[in-house]
Amino acid sequence: MTSRRLLAFAASAALLAAPAAPARAIDPAAGTGGANFMKLGIGSARALALGGAYVALAEGVDAITWNPGGLALAQQREFTWSHYSYVQDIGGTSPFNPKSLFMGYAHPLGRTVFGANFGYMSIDGFEVRDEVGHLLDDSSVRVQDGFFALSASRSFWYEKLFLGGSLRGIYEDNAGTIHSVLVGDAGVLLRPNQYVTFGAAAQNLGASVEKVAQVTRFGAAGKVLELLTLSAELNKANDNTTRIGLGAEFILPEDLLQVGQLALRAGFHSADDMGQVLEQDRSFLYPLIGPPQWSFGIGLYSAQAFGYGLHFDYTMVSMGALGTGKMMSLKVKF
Repeated sequence: MTSRRLLAFAASAALLAAPAAPARAIDPAAGTGGANFMKLGIGSARALALGGAYVALAEGVDAITWNPGGLALAQQREFTWSHYSYVQDIGGTSPFNPKSLFMGYAHPLGRTVFGANFGYMSIDGFEVRDEVGHLLDDSSVRVQDGFFALSASRSFWYEKLFLGGSLRGIYEDNAGTIHSVLVGDAGVLLRPNQYVTFGAAAQNLGASVEKVAQVTRFGAAGKVLELLTLSAELNKANDNTTRIGLGAEFILPEDLLQVGQLALRAGFHSADDMGQVLEQDRSFLYPLIGPPQWSFGIGLYSAQAFGYGLHFDYTMVSMGALGTGKMMSLKVKF
């Protein structure tokens, strides 16, 4: 690998790994994992708003990314699209910009549900520097990453137990240095009653940590008076320390609003101190969207939009001095 490609790869890996860096101690394996973009949570604005505490809540097409066991909860065909505007213009600033794209589809066949999704992110004009950090004139590269997954899930035990698995291909192109790997996921959901859910997932199985870090997730979620959902999750990547995520979602029912269902969300996740938010990057929610541990989101759902079930979700996640990540998702049930 040339010095230019090596430096571009190191810079892009450091940027994409920033949200996953340990907050309290340096793990001996930190920085050794590949495909760090897989940790960004591409695809579900709801999951990011809840602090990533989603392994016990993932259902339908969203579950392909977070816990394939929840895919079997889909009762209708589902199609989802989302755009992630990440820090430093990664993914682009417009939802119609092809620098960031995510799509997914779920298709029920009785108690078994099949699904597929893919995601893509890129950044152009990435600076290249020499060994001592000097910017090389007239030099810029493109960094792009993507994945594609096929999943299947089935319900058991009178729809209280859900098991699923995925096969995923991951692709990285760092300034022309290309890596690709094929991995598997496995997940389970247990719903003993309508109020409590437990979930677990093992992701990126079958590859070395240099290609992609394996992630293990355990979590639980519960409903309070039908209007409030609380969730918690522990996750551990084999190139980092154990992380915690906490989420809360308050729902105003559709029969109260007449036009749809409104969800207000907040989440906390253990993360680095990434510095103070720069004044020019402060969102209208500052200082709520300030420390990089917090996220906030809103969701709208209507069962009668043009004859379909329609979800719209929007989330803001603070990245400290790096800026604010924003994701919007649109899901149609038909």
